[in-house]
Amino acid sequence: MKKIFFSMIATLAVLLTFPFLIHNKYTDYFNPLLKTEISYAQVPKNTQKYYNVQAVNKLGKKLPYKLNFVGGYDASKEYIAIQHKGQYVKLVDYIAGKQMPME
Repeated sequence: MKKIFFSMIATLAVLLTFPFLIHNKYTDYFNPLLKTEISYAQVPKNTQKYYNVQAVNKLGKKLPYKLNFVGGYDASKEYIAIQHKGQYVKLVDYIAGKQMPME
């Protein structure tokens, strides 16, 4: 009986922690271990769909992952500040190029 109980507890623990080991925009949204941060990126003009965007943090260091998101509102600008939690993009603000951090 104890063996079955511990097996059930171990299985439940694995099922609850497994989603936090996978990083994508869906799991990062629910992950309580990730904090919301602001990063910056240069994006192509004349589009509002951004794929494989390499963002940098406030210190100018590249993020270890790329971001994909749809929903920009000004297709004529090319520098953005991204409020995100891992790969989940929460908010996009367009900024001037001089506000972009350099490495």
